[in-house]
Amino acid sequence: MIFEEIGLGISMMLLVMLVHLMATYILIDCSGAYDQVFKRHPRMRLLLALLVANVLLLVAHLVEVGIWAVVYAAKGLVSDHNDAYYSAFVNYTALGFGDAGQQTATRLIGPMTAGSGIMMFGWTTALLLLVIQQHLPEVRRPPRKRAVHKADGDHEDEVQEATGAAPSPKVTS
Repeated sequence: MIFEEIGLGISMMLLVMLVHLMATYILIDCSGAYDQVFKRHPRMRLLLALLVANVLLLVAHLVEVGIWAVVYAAKGLVSDHNDAYYSAFVNYTALGFGDAGQQTATRLIGPMTAGSGIMMFGWTTALLLLVIQQHLPEVRRPPRKRAVHKADGDHEDEVQEATGAAPSPKVTS
């Protein structure tokens, strides 16, 4: 009986992983579309990229919870089929119900759901960081420059960064 539950849990985790992989592929395919959008406004492009990524990944999570909800309804883990999605969602987010209401024969389904959710949320976090890293170099503004006069009487202007640091040495080859 325990091996049947573990086998079902692994199968569902693989199916959930495939849904998340599909969302990842869609996200990667969409990332090239942002190159020309808001070309002169990189902050707006980052905002748009994050909004699209968040919505896409949220939809993926909702589908994944739905997959687990089918298992909850099919295994009779909920008294009413309308509660299956809610119950699956609570376990998927690792909030969990504990052992309350779980039959001994299906006690591992809740933790398997939670493990699946934890892994998918970690994957989502990695994807959101990837989106930020792809757009962040363009968002950073170059350091402001200001003119500084030399103190020894030479009035030739020298560029100094606004931080007060001396200018970086120029490398010539």
